[in-house]
Parts: sequence; structure tokens; C-alpha cells
Amino acid sequence: MSSATRPTPLWFELWMGAITTVIALLCAALCWELAAQGSFPAKVLLWVGLSVVGLVAIIFAILGLIRYHAVLVSLTAPLLIVALAALVWYEVPETTGWRLSRPILEDQAAACANPGHRTRLGVYTVTYITRRDGACLFYVSGGATNSEGFAYFPDSAPSTGSAGHGGIGYEPFHGSWYRFTENT
Repeated sequence: MSSATRPTPLWFELWMGAITTVIALLCAALCWELAAQGSFPAKVLLWVGLSVVGLVAIIFAILGLIRYHAVLVSLTAPLLIVALAALVWYEVPETTGWRLSRPILEDQAAACANPGHRTRLGVYTVTYITRRDGACLFYVSGGATNSEGFAYFPDSAPSTGSAGHGGIGYEPFHGSWYRFTENT
């Protein structure tokens, strides 16, 4: 029996290239959803899709490493998933989304005028802007019972804590910015 490795077949390289492309697209979409504070169902679908395709990639990566010794082709997709995990762990998408959006939100907070039903400010889709409690509130997501967003307090800090029924709870976020949850 020969100890020489088999050459990597073209079908395997094309298959791993396709899987790597799908994983890269899912990772990019998930980073966007995390940065833009996208909807919960979209994040769940992306995580599930990434998990399924990632499992297939790992199975074929093991095959490629054992049978063909194709290290680069086999490990690219799993390494993309590891890189995404590190980015998510260190909250890089969220931080990047905030850094890109903060100047735009601050400009809008000066007038605190609602530009319409939905608008994109930076990476965030803002559904409503209003003045309340001495702040400019930017509603960026909402559910059946709670609405969430950013609050800009230019002059004073609010009392922080969780929201009671029908109230708003503020948590410090960045300087004069606070995250809020409104229970309705």
C-alpha cells in the first residue's frame, strides 16, 4: 500500500468553494443583522442556516483532511465560522454599527424631528423619533409588548433601571446616550 496522498479531486474543491461562499455570505448577513439590531426572526434564521451549513462544512473538512490532506480547502469554511464567533464574542458588529451611526444620530437628535414612518439612520432602521423625559428617543425595534431604542440626553442623565408597566427604563450606553426599553 502506498503512503502517497490522493490528489484533491475537482468536485471536492468546487464543493468546498461553494460551501465557503455560502458561509461567507451568511456570516456577512449575520454581522449586518447584529450591527443594525435586526429582527429576532432574521437572526435566528441566519444562525440556524449557518449552523446547518457549518456542520456540513465540518464533515467535509474532516473528509478533506483525512482523505486528501487538502488543508487550505478544508479549513477555510470552519475558520470563517471561528472568526465570526470571535467577532460576535467581542461585540465587533454591534460596536461598529454604533460607531458608524452615532454621528448621524447626534445630528438628528439636535432637531429631534420624526422624519416619517421608517428611515435609516446609519445602520439602524428607526421607526419613530420623539421627545420624552428631556431626551430624544430613537425607536429602532419593537415587539408586541416592548419597544427599544436609543435615547440622547444632552443636558442631564435619567434615572436608570428597568421599566415598569407602561414606563420606560434607561440603561447607560455611551456618554449622553442611553438604551431604553418601553413596556406598553
